[in-house]
Amino acid sequence: MGLLIREYAKRDGRGKSRKFQVYATFEYPGIFDTPYDPEKHHHFILHELRYRTGPAPAFLGRNKKKSQRLSKYERHVPVQWKAAILRDAPLLKGFFAEEPKWREKMLNWCEANIEAYSSTKRNPQRSRS
Repeated sequence: MGLLIREYAKRDGRGKSRKFQVYATFEYPGIFDTPYDPEKHHHFILHELRYRTGPAPAFLGRNKKKSQRLSKYERHVPVQWKAAILRDAPLLKGFFAEEPKWREKMLNWCEANIEAYSSTKRNPQRSRS
């Protein structure tokens, strides 16, 4: 899921014109520096926050820790979000003005995941259990 950045037409190899859409996700560089527009961004941000801070997916089992939900390819996400929240990035500043409870909830999630990853990095035996 992403936010529509732009739509453009491009010709394919046969000379036909096709429409392409470019979507931004939270992996998009500079996404947090986008000025907040409630109509466009509220649902986009809320979906990501619910995904990150919600209950563990059923396939992980009941006894898995939340920190184990992050794959090795997602380890940068808590650091990225924490930095954006603490520097009051325009996209998040506008959202948190409307929904202040999510700021603390997301910061707690970031801290827990950063701490969990750093503790498994120092002690590789913990991650095997």
